[in-house]
Amino acid sequence: MNWPNLVTALRLAAAPFAASAGMGANWTAAALLLLLAIGTDLLDGFLARRLGQASNQGGLLDHGADCLFVTCALGGLASANWVPWLLPALIPLAFVQYVFDSRALAGQRLRTNRIGKANGIGYFVLTGLIVFPQWLGLAWLPAVWAYAAAWLLVASTLLSMVERLAFLLRARLG
Repeated sequence: MNWPNLVTALRLAAAPFAASAGMGANWTAAALLLLLAIGTDLLDGFLARRLGQASNQGGLLDHGADCLFVTCALGGLASANWVPWLLPALIPLAFVQYVFDSRALAGQRLRTNRIGKANGIGYFVLTGLIVFPQWLGLAWLPAVWAYAAAWLLVASTLLSMVERLAFLLRARLG
């Protein structure tokens, strides 16, 4: 295991704790875990490129860690009614489709799409929009707005999945 993958493993290890923090409204823990996740997400790619250790498998591990972390974090928030349960349920399904569509398990590079990339960022942003104001005691985002933003992510996740499926069907038929 190389340094970039060890950094990614920190995000994997933090995921279940993020779920617990969200469920229990432990905003300090949730915020610190989210900061850890964001920091490791930025650092692992930088290290991989800097050390010449970037690989398709490392990219898959990185995206898998992102998927697990946001699924757990948003799952914890869903248990506290901050977001609908459909969002954390869809994230791993979209990721599995992403992996199979890209043929990543056969060693291919993950094939991103614009909507999916925006969603990946959006999952972290939504989590931060809920967690950080609560942690700082600045509850400026009404729960109804967080819920509405989550439903927009549900819609864009479904749209991304349909777009991937359409691309796959066109490629197979054309």
